[in-house]
Amino acid sequence: MKWENYCDFVAGCFGGACGVLVAHPLDTIKTWQQASNSSVLSAVQQIYSRNNGINGYYRGMLFPLMSTGAINSILFGIYGNHLRQLRRVCHSDYQREQLEYKNMFMAGSVAGFVQSFIACPMELIKVRLQTHCYYNDYIYGQRRTAYGTFKRILKKDGISGLYRGLVPMMCRDVLPYGIYMLVYRQAANYMENSEFVRKRRTDSNATNMNLIITTFAGAWAGVLSWVCVIPFDVVKTIMQADENHKFRGIMHCVLVNYRAYGWRSIFRGSWMLLARAIPFNAATFLGYEYSLELCHSY
Repeated sequence: MKWENYCDFVAGCFGGACGVLVAHPLDTIKTWQQASNSSVLSAVQQIYSRNNGINGYYRGMLFPLMSTGAINSILFGIYGNHLRQLRRVCHSDYQREQLEYKNMFMAGSVAGFVQSFIACPMELIKVRLQTHCYYNDYIYGQRRTAYGTFKRILKKDGISGLYRGLVPMMCRDVLPYGIYMLVYRQAANYMENSEFVRKRRTDSNATNMNLIITTFAGAWAGVLSWVCVIPFDVVKTIMQADENHKFRGIMHCVLVNYRAYGWRSIFRGSWMLLARAIPFNAATFLGYEYSLELCHSY
């Protein structure tokens, strides 16, 4: 494997870690909202009171810091390598240019499909860590840890228990990651060619303009890719937070929550999810682009 192929994995890992550092508190609020069907204000108050203060918003961050880095390493690594393979099968530069956006969408979707199998157990553990105070503050007299939660799932449900919520997660990740990569590149190209950027791009502020373009394109890609799959993320979170297997599948989960709370329950946490998407994806792409450029320079 060529060095440039490894660079996508390294850059994706660093970008994912940057996103977690910036947006984990918002993710905790979003997850708590979805699991408990509470409002933003109620979730903020509950997390603060039940987790002994501000630390509650950072509960379980170490695990997603490592796991999201690994997940994004796989996502961007597969995306970058598959995109290069799709470019190589083109017979001419003209064909490659005509198919570029289509290839980006396909590469992103393939990457989303593969990473969902690896990300599902990690997401499951993260959700259990973030919501455990809502259900049960202590297990066997000890606070939960990522490893302890992992052992508990294996003991109770076996290997298959680690993949609870896989189907809604794939609905959330496969096509949306194709949209994610496509929108990011289109937004970046549009801003790059805009009159505003061209007028202000000089040798002295080229780096600043690149940061602005990456930040806004990453944020926009995150919002657009998430806005169409919010119900799947809600169902995934509810199913993964449910340790007693009350829900038998996606439709059963949707019907139970609809009857109990109405149709709005399937969109619970929407605003917080979109608010989280902005800093998370902006930081992810900033970290990714910076580390990718650095890696290619060696």
